[in-house]
Amino acid sequence: YGAAGGLRQQRAWLLAAVATARAAAQPVFAFLNLAETHVPYYHEGAPWDPARNPCVPFGGDNDAAESRRRQIACVEWVDAELAPVLGAFADAAIVVCADHGDCWGEDGLWEHGIHHRATLEVPLLFRLP
Repeated sequence: YGAAGGLRQQRAWLLAAVATARAAAQPVFAFLNLAETHVPYYHEGAPWDPARNPCVPFGGDNDAAESRRRQIACVEWVDAELAPVLGAFADAAIVVCADHGDCWGEDGLWEHGIHHRATLEVPLLFRLP
């Protein structure tokens, strides 16, 4: 969260770029990488401290229930925030997916950069025009 700009910053840039491209009758291909749904699972205005990460790789003080609660809250926040982007691409094909899943204690693992079934479980959504 923050290093690459949050979702709102990326959304503002993308919507401006789309408007410029459409004004010039250029096609648009866009990619957003949203950190809000990634550990430490934090979004702008969230009611928890992003410094307290409930899912530290190989850590001893991890919390699967808190990780799940925060990630769900972040996904719900992202869903609402992406509405203008989805509207800007109403007549386009859209693919929504994650780049990896997370291990939240499965087989004693707390990580995502490893080979495990849980890291391969990702959402995938297509919307065709």
